[in-house]
Amino acid sequence: MKKLFQIIYTLYAWATLSILWVTGYFILIFSTLGVKDKESRYNALERKLTRIAFRLMGVTIDAQGVENIPLHEPVIFVSNHQSFFDIKLSLAAIPRNFSFISKDIIFKIPFLGRYMRVSGHIGIRRSKERDAYNALCAVVRKLKGGKSVVFFPEGTRSENGKLGQFKRGISMVVLRSGRKVVPTAIMGSGNFLAKNSFLCNPEKRNVCFRFGKPLEFSTVEKEDRALSKDVLIKIRGEVSKLLYN
Repeated sequence: MKKLFQIIYTLYAWATLSILWVTGYFILIFSTLGVKDKESRYNALERKLTRIAFRLMGVTIDAQGVENIPLHEPVIFVSNHQSFFDIKLSLAAIPRNFSFISKDIIFKIPFLGRYMRVSGHIGIRRSKERDAYNALCAVVRKLKGGKSVVFFPEGTRSENGKLGQFKRGISMVVLRSGRKVVPTAIMGSGNFLAKNSFLCNPEKRNVCFRFGKPLEFSTVEKEDRALSKDVLIKIRGEVSKLLYN
């Protein structure tokens, strides 16, 4: 009986997210005809509709430390990664527009790919080093252009909820962009939808976001491996504190 309820709830959850996304997309297509700055409108409506979707799904999102997010400037949110829903949950929890990096294959899906591009999100093919580097350069340009970015430097979702090692690319983005880093911890998303499961857990619908005090680093154009390593260690340490303390 419990399994049946999980299946029904999961179908309901995906249907809710999909219907609201499709509705929002069609609204945006017609409401942004002739508008140059489509990106901010797409982001703003997606954030509102995502919040509605999670409320309809009964998911509670507790955002702590929102006051630590600097006002009126783009920042880099660096977070742990537990669930497929982390991006959607971030849309609901973070009170501003942002871009994020996703696998390039998603950008090849009809309609969804176009939506992702217009929304300002960035595709990456991790298997090719040059493509990955170009994607990171695109992230730096976004930040310098005034857009915040959400980064999951573990590169993949955690299977056990523990914080994995961070990929070196985040230090390049931080040092070249000169933007502040907001350490972020997501707790509970892996309980709601685990990495190796297709079924949501309706008994675990409480998710918590913790935003730490912003970190600031010097702007460096030329790569410095020692400095990059120090940046990586410091950022990961702050995310770890938020996650485990």
